[in-house]
Amino acid sequence: MRRPNARRTMSVSSFFTLVMLFAGLALAACGAATNASDRGATGGPPNPGSPAVMEPTADPVATTERRGIFFRHVTLRDAPYSNQTELVIDLTLPDACTELHHAVTIDGKRIRVEVWGVGPSDQMCAQVLREETLVIPLGVVVSDDWIVELNRVEIDVNSVAREEPGSGSHEYGYAMIEQVEVRVGDERPRQVVADVQGALPDACAELVESPEITFDGAKVTVTLQWQRPRDLMCAQVLRPFTTSVDLGELEPGTYTLVVNDLETTFTVETN
Repeated sequence: MRRPNARRTMSVSSFFTLVMLFAGLALAACGAATNASDRGATGGPPNPGSPAVMEPTADPVATTERRGIFFRHVTLRDAPYSNQTELVIDLTLPDACTELHHAVTIDGKRIRVEVWGVGPSDQMCAQVLREETLVIPLGVVVSDDWIVELNRVEIDVNSVAREEPGSGSHEYGYAMIEQVEVRVGDERPRQVVADVQGALPDACAELVESPEITFDGAKVTVTLQWQRPRDLMCAQVLRPFTTSVDLGELEPGTYTLVVNDLETTFTVETN
């Protein structure tokens, strides 16, 4: 025989079971809605009306290269409005893109000036020679006991100091050097010859016949200059040249050879 409280007990249990079931369904529905919203924001298709996010793109890096320039005339002069000496360089740039750069270093009474050209390596440039004048303040007053070097070539301060550019019947400049090869003879003492390849700035310029050669211990410096009549109209074309410079008889050892702004080393063997 069934007891009176049995049905009441079962009804309470069923009620709590239904409550738990509905609560679970509600939580599941909320979780599904949240996941759908997340997919629309991050991983899945964007919600209608959401703005597109553009990823930034890196700008291409411009590449440059160092280019040779021609020095037509170099002088030192007193700056007109300051108490210092200026280096005045008449030069020729090889094309329409090359830009001038320079640096000045002072070490005691020695001033080193570096001048070079920089142009884009991935861009076609009009092959038009450009003549410019570069004025570089040296920051000090240069007297006769100072040493001034331009691209590792020493300038004779006594002969060019305070000379006004544009004087004289000829213009002079440093030849552009592209390659230097050293030949050492078999006899003792060894006869050494430097074969030099380079370029002249125009159709009128010619190499100065006797290059200047100086020896400072194991360092040999050769200065190759060109000359041309002043105020002469010349075709602006680069002219390659090859010349041989006799360095004389050298004892065995390792030497540093500087031809204008190109430096190399060579060895004179004992045997």
